[in-house]
Amino acid sequence: MKSVFLAASFAALVAALPQDGYGYGYVTRVTTRVTPTPRPTTTSSCTITICADYINSCGMGYGGCYPACPGIPTPTFTPPPCPTTTKKPTKTTSKKPCQTICVDAVNECGIKYGGCYCSGDPFPYTKPPCPSKTTAKPTPTPAGPRKCGGLQGLQCKKGETCIDDPKSPCGIAVDCLGICIVEQFCGGFAGFACKNKGDVCIDDPRDDCDPKNGGADCGGLCVPKSWAY
Repeated sequence: MKSVFLAASFAALVAALPQDGYGYGYVTRVTTRVTPTPRPTTTSSCTITICADYINSCGMGYGGCYPACPGIPTPTFTPPPCPTTTKKPTKTTSKKPCQTICVDAVNECGIKYGGCYCSGDPFPYTKPPCPSKTTAKPTPTPAGPRKCGGLQGLQCKKGETCIDDPKSPCGIAVDCLGICIVEQFCGGFAGFACKNKGDVCIDDPRDDCDPKNGGADCGGLCVPKSWAY
């Protein structure tokens, strides 16, 4: 088909040229140049790349990169759908609105308690108990007397005197144990009383005066009651 077209073009060119007297032209050579049709560019041979970044209405990114040479169609990118959020149903309370009362109470010990509650409900707060009272400590009983004398010859502390034990049938003179006391005179003609509460006046075993034998005004010594009887 190309050869037919070229031949026709050549014949037309020859006919257009001037003729000599003999009917021949002056054409010696005719050159025809045919421009070839450009081949389409393929994706693998394209060296131009464009990257498109888009954002949809929800702020989500999408897009991509593609070859941008002539003859290659430009791709289209579809925006992703926005996520749907499901709202949780609001819980409705079954309680009816009520008039609120606030009470500040005080128990018999001065401790505060109370709070707010619905006027139709019973008082929901329990009265706190009072702290237990501090029990008075009992008066300590005097410890037993320190022993002295005896076969070991035990000695009393400085300021104390060793006398016969009122509860013992024998005395320190025969090596029985006695007791140590802080010497305090009592009785006698003036009838001196013991200073310490709980002490009693006993006969002084060191003298010859005996209340049981007519010595009504004999002097004595003060000792704790628990030591004497």
